[in-house]
Amino acid sequence: IDSCDMGPEHWKVIAEDLYAHYNDYDGFVVIMGTDTMAYSASALAFMLENIGKTVIFTGSQIPYCKTFSDARRNLLFSISLATTLDIPEVCLFFDDKLLRGCRCRKADSGSFGAFQSPNHPPLATLGLSININTSHLLPQPKGRFRVHLDMSAQVVVLKLVPQFDTAALVRLAKHGLPTCKAVVLELYGTGNAPHFNKEFLEAMDIAKKSGLLVVATSQCVRGSVIPATKALTSWLYTIGIVPAHDMTTEATCAKLAYLFGKGLSPQQVAAAMVVSLRGEITPTSTALSKAEMRLGARPSKL
Repeated sequence: IDSCDMGPEHWKVIAEDLYAHYNDYDGFVVIMGTDTMAYSASALAFMLENIGKTVIFTGSQIPYCKTFSDARRNLLFSISLATTLDIPEVCLFFDDKLLRGCRCRKADSGSFGAFQSPNHPPLATLGLSININTSHLLPQPKGRFRVHLDMSAQVVVLKLVPQFDTAALVRLAKHGLPTCKAVVLELYGTGNAPHFNKEFLEAMDIAKKSGLLVVATSQCVRGSVIPATKALTSWLYTIGIVPAHDMTTEATCAKLAYLFGKGLSPQQVAAAMVVSLRGEITPTSTALSKAEMRLGARPSKL
């Protein structure tokens, strides 16, 4: 199957297969196309709770049958790493880097280094030896390994651009429910939005009152959404828009699908979105650490 056709039902099959054979193998490698690999890796990171083994997604830019394909190298290294490393999480290996699955994105369609982890360092890099970034690994889980198969696909992603048709956003806010539970808005810079567009402000207010969750990510490759950078933007977050901080759009969508799939209310989902559940977001305060403890998350060692 082409990776462009993969979605929640295919993620479910992968998760079920991993669960069925969890005790049979030391680690797992998932091979797929690269176009949606970051989405799949992010989704599996949330679906596989308390995983104590290494799961690695990999693929290639050039088909295996071609002379200069990167497929063989990526596959052999992934198998070796999955069976020898003590990294209990879902990862993605490409070129010479092992990345956290819910931190990466496809950034280059024309080179062997197709994937980046813009806001988190690689978990390991390969040279003459394997260099493991131990300070950024997740700890071994304390709970029982569980698989969550229900992923809600009722999420819409919108990228804000100048002269954006905010009337369409108003219509979505008014009539999106119940087929749409959340809107991911890719905003400017640190999460900034238009100051004088009344329809945009109206849409945000309607979404808040109707129970449609709005999550703000940044269009920038690196950096974080910072709610208090401008007066208007700060106001937007006070009415309930949830900042994704330094999560990728891929991880944001996967996390929303996971949380809504658990049957949580919009308020509960909003509270969990700013908490690191799988190392997908950089903890920024003691308050977040306390929230992690309440949710039973495994914070990364940052």
